[in-house]
Amino acid sequence: MTDVRVEVAGYPDSDDEERADLTTQLRADLEAADLEVAHPAAVAPEGSKGAGLELAQLVVSFAGTVPAMAAALLGWLGRNRGASVSLEIDGDKLTVEHASAADQQRLVETFLARHAAG
Repeated sequence: MTDVRVEVAGYPDSDDEERADLTTQLRADLEAADLEVAHPAAVAPEGSKGAGLELAQLVVSFAGTVPAMAAALLGWLGRNRGASVSLEIDGDKLTVEHASAADQQRLVETFLARHAAG
């Protein structure tokens, strides 16, 4: 099983609160598709008592479920036109921004399928 790191950049003028809200919406979409989703732990600053969570990032356990994950991501992108999201698997990164719906679909499905096959 492969982990997909998902980072929500949001809109060009998104603040941390809006990015966290957008990430919560995306997490709900991914969980509704029966995908296992978590927030990655943040790195604790030196001298702190603990680490928080990266609120604009998710880790999705990916077991070759390309249609479910692609549908959830594309649905979220369709409802949040102009928002940006990045996917990263084993150091390979795709950032989806400023693309038509057809290009978004092609990019996301190709990226996920490449890693599902590998």
